[in-house]
Parts: sequence; C-alpha cells; structure tokens
Amino acid sequence: MSRGRSYRALGRSRGNRKGEAVSLGDAISEWLRLSGHGARLEDANAEAAWRDVMGEAVSRKTRFLRVRDGVLTVELDSGPMKEEFLMARTRIQALMNEHLGREAIRQVVIR
Repeated sequence: MSRGRSYRALGRSRGNRKGEAVSLGDAISEWLRLSGHGARLEDANAEAAWRDVMGEAVSRKTRFLRVRDGVLTVELDSGPMKEEFLMARTRIQALMNEHLGREAIRQVVIR
C-alpha cells in the first residue's frame, strides 16, 4: 500500500457505513442489539427502576422481582398489597415506562 492512499480509499468492503466514522456509543449500541445483551441490560434497568418508582416501603415488601422480555413479574409479601397492585397493574406499567423513558414494560404480573 502506498503512503498516499487514505483509509477511506481502500474501499472498506465490510459494509461499515461506507467509510464513515462511528462513535463509540453507536458501536456499543449496535453490538448490544446484535448480541442480545441489550435486552438483558434493559431488563436490569427496569429492575433498578422499581425502587425509584415504588419507593423504599414497597421495595421491602417485594419478595421477587423479574423483568424478562417486557414482562414485569412481582411477588409481594403482603396479601392486601397484592390485591391493591392487581387492580393497579396498568398504572404500574405506565409509571415504570414513564420512569424508563420508553415502552420497556408490556405486561405486569402480580403474584
């Protein structure tokens, strides 16, 4: 390769956006999307948001919390709280999605 050729002139044949520079954030986002780790990261963010949205008292009463593929599953210690949460599932979904800034929660399951 001669010194006068630029990297762009080599004709990057791998389909990397036609020689454009890619930000590190964009590259990581693309890797997360392609590898499947992005969904797990979103689920972890939703789990962390539970304490922020519901508060410390509810978090202490939560026995089990899992978010997988947009389904938030919550198991509570308190029977009366469970009944209240069953009636407020759509409100919980809306609060969580608002806090997360996207439609990450499609369904809320209370056990």
